[in-house]
Amino acid sequence: MNRLLAMLALAAAVLLATAGVASAHVDVEAEEPVAGATTTVTFSFHHGKDGTATTGLEVKLPDGASVVEVPEVPGWTSSVDEAAGIVSWTGGSVPDGQDGVFPVVLVLPPTPGEVLFPTVQITEAGELAWIDEEQGEGEDVSSAPRLTLAADPNAAATTTTTTEAEPSTTTSEPVEVTTTTNDLPGSVLEAEARGDGEDESLAPVVIGSGILALVAIGVGGLLLKRRMG
Repeated sequence: MNRLLAMLALAAAVLLATAGVASAHVDVEAEEPVAGATTTVTFSFHHGKDGTATTGLEVKLPDGASVVEVPEVPGWTSSVDEAAGIVSWTGGSVPDGQDGVFPVVLVLPPTPGEVLFPTVQITEAGELAWIDEEQGEGEDVSSAPRLTLAADPNAAATTTTTTEAEPSTTTSEPVEVTTTTNDLPGSVLEAEARGDGEDESLAPVVIGSGILALVAIGVGGLLLKRRMG
């Protein structure tokens, strides 16, 4: 009986310890999780490590995100490394079991979908690294905080308008079509031009021939009258 009780107590202790670890994480929330939006993103936690206080927090921003402002957190000092894309808070202390809340105003990445915020939580007992790309389950609790960004409806409307405008731009090129048609050999215009030219070149010949015929007729008539007379 004593051995059974000891085994049950050990199982209960393991279960409680596992539950405590599984609940340990850093949450991230956004007021407007829309791709390309400027919004407040908040990182929060409710624990330290081994019962100790949290004394620092470092967050790596996803590609395409940028910091607009870091609101003041009483008792903490914030800094931004724009080149590395890291926002950090130091100098304060959040006891284990109390809420730590750290907001930052960001321009979110422009592409919809899931984005990660790898985070390192610094405690008096060491660091907790929440950096894994895969979503943690069970005892795997080191997943990075993440957001799913929705598509910007305004950006979609702009894209549609631009797409509809492209065909009108493409088809408004009558110069090339007209030029190609006029350059075709044997066109109606060229045929008419050639016909007009031939008529003009034959006109003097026809007129001259008519005059000569009339003169010949007149001379022939005079000669005939003289002979008969």
